[in-house]
Amino acid sequence: MGPLGFIEQALRFARYRAAVLAGDAANANTPGFIPRDVVPTAQVGERGLRFAAAIRDVNPGGPAGAIEYAMGGIAKNSVWYRALAAQARAVLREFRTVAEETRR
Repeated sequence: MGPLGFIEQALRFARYRAAVLAGDAANANTPGFIPRDVVPTAQVGERGLRFAAAIRDVNPGGPAGAIEYAMGGIAKNSVWYRALAAQARAVLREFRTVAEETRR
């Protein structure tokens, strides 16, 4: 798998984590609700290394803690997503430069 494949998998993971954390923030005041988070894992298979996600329960200490945990996770995840998107753009620029140079 090339660099864009890894970046694509990481972006997919970040989108999934954002959805889980948004659900945590939205449901924090629901009685009996257990907030969750998603952690990255790696799996090695026939086609090589690939990202995977593992869901885990978190105990932030009540509804207010759940909202704070979710909002902090969303902020961190957003920074990570933007960095991955910037990396994808850089790889694509490099591919374009190589393609332009081979046409000369």
